[in-house]
Amino acid sequence: MKVRTKFAVLMVVVTLVLSGVVYGQLELAKSRSVSQIQENVDQTAGQTAEQIDAQIRQEKNYVGFYASRPAASNFSRSGQFLEQFLTNPHVFAGQVVAANGTVVGFRGDVTDEIRRETVGEDLGNRTYVRRPARAGEIHVTDPERANGTDQYIVVISAPIFEDGEIVGVLAAALPVNEFTVLTMVKPLETDVRTVSVWTDDRVLHAPQSALTDPVSSTATVDSTGWTVRVSRDRSALAARLREMALLQAASLALVLSLVVGLAVWEYNVNIRQAQKLLDGFGALREGDYDHEPDLSSGEEWHQLRDGFADLADALAERETELREREQRLQVFNRVLRHNLRNDMTVVVNYAEFVAEESDDAAIRDAAEKIASHGWNLVDMSEKARRVGAGGDGATGPVEVDVVSTVTDAVAEVRDDYPDADVSVETGDEQAVRAVPALDAAVENVCENAVEHNDAHAPEMSVTVESITDDGEEWVRVAVTDDGPGIPDHERAVLTEGEETALEHGSGLGLWLVHWVVERSDGRLSFAENDPSGSVVRMDLKPADGADEAAETDGN
Repeated sequence: MKVRTKFAVLMVVVTLVLSGVVYGQLELAKSRSVSQIQENVDQTAGQTAEQIDAQIRQEKNYVGFYASRPAASNFSRSGQFLEQFLTNPHVFAGQVVAANGTVVGFRGDVTDEIRRETVGEDLGNRTYVRRPARAGEIHVTDPERANGTDQYIVVISAPIFEDGEIVGVLAAALPVNEFTVLTMVKPLETDVRTVSVWTDDRVLHAPQSALTDPVSSTATVDSTGWTVRVSRDRSALAARLREMALLQAASLALVLSLVVGLAVWEYNVNIRQAQKLLDGFGALREGDYDHEPDLSSGEEWHQLRDGFADLADALAERETELREREQRLQVFNRVLRHNLRNDMTVVVNYAEFVAEESDDAAIRDAAEKIASHGWNLVDMSEKARRVGAGGDGATGPVEVDVVSTVTDAVAEVRDDYPDADVSVETGDEQAVRAVPALDAAVENVCENAVEHNDAHAPEMSVTVESITDDGEEWVRVAVTDDGPGIPDHERAVLTEGEETALEHGSGLGLWLVHWVVERSDGRLSFAENDPSGSVVRMDLKPADGADEAAETDGN
């Protein structure tokens, strides 16, 4: 077995087995304990809600029973009827209301003055009167505070029938506390468990104490919609978990000791060899191609040493070729950017002079052609200069105001081609991430859209807009013209990324655009314009998005 295979298998087995056992025991115990507490709290909350619901049903049955008695419909003796009705200690007040809403009887824990004011009053708009009188059902109102107190009460009302018709309503007012419908709540509260009951923004029962680390569960009382919450402190569980965590720490310390021991042994055998290899790569990075790391201790390291030597030889040969090519490119670049430009400017000026001074039409025509082609070469030299300027010592993309860049480029085209119909559509200031030579790329696309347009009055439009493609934000600069379009072979050169003897571009323009957009981490695409012409699209990253991505990568 190879050394790296033994090392990987041994380290994985030891780490996974020991760490997995220790960590798994703690997580399993924690999960079971929390599940048991949660299950207990869920069960208690559900049972409490059911008990409250049962108590309310019992009170509803009591009110419904009395409302069904024959004496309930004898409104002339409502006072005696209510005296019997109030024998229930939970009910502190009762009313008999006629079907038209008039109170015909009122007894209970109220003053004589309130009783006299209430009898004869029209309460037909009250919910506890309207619902039983119309629907014939027993109704429980939402809790409301009793006048001048902090005590919540509910009103349970039932219809009174006579000969099958509803002739009135029997209403009973009950306090909501631990002596009525919440009798089972207070006994549930302990030092480690609390119970609260509420509906909407009304707290019917508040816990006596607050728990710092509770496990909670809620349940709903079916008949009233009240919410019951039961909470249980898990401090004891936390203590047990801390003890188990200490055990886990000790076990992991053992695992770490084993891992460190194995690592030291493997370092002496193999990892030191890897460091030598890394040092060798560092030497290659610095250009020391004669460096040869002293690798031994295993068949694999001998193979790596031989492969390193072959790589060093290949890199040395490659660097020599690149250095010679760079020297040639520097000479060609200097000639193209400086000598050719300066000398061609002289040639063009003389050609224009000849065209202006000669009386011979043939000579003037020849001189004008010389000047025209000469200016083309000067323009090509200028583009080469701008390409070189954008690449010499260039940094990565920076923040650029693309709206200002497009506006300046359009202004240049309008000045150079006054006959062209040039329009621009941009929003407010829009910052993108691009190399500084973006202005040259935009200006070049705009110039090409007009310069190579064979229409009598060329039309060109430039738009700047934000788009979303596959969930990624872009700022798109689109230049649209009505000319003959960009030839397929021009696009193919950029798609393939190189020129061949049979397929090459006509100049540096599209290459300049391609390089600028590519170095800006953008996208360059082409489309046909209907009915004629082309659309050149440059998609760039918004400045904000690029900054955030850079920060994320840095973190």
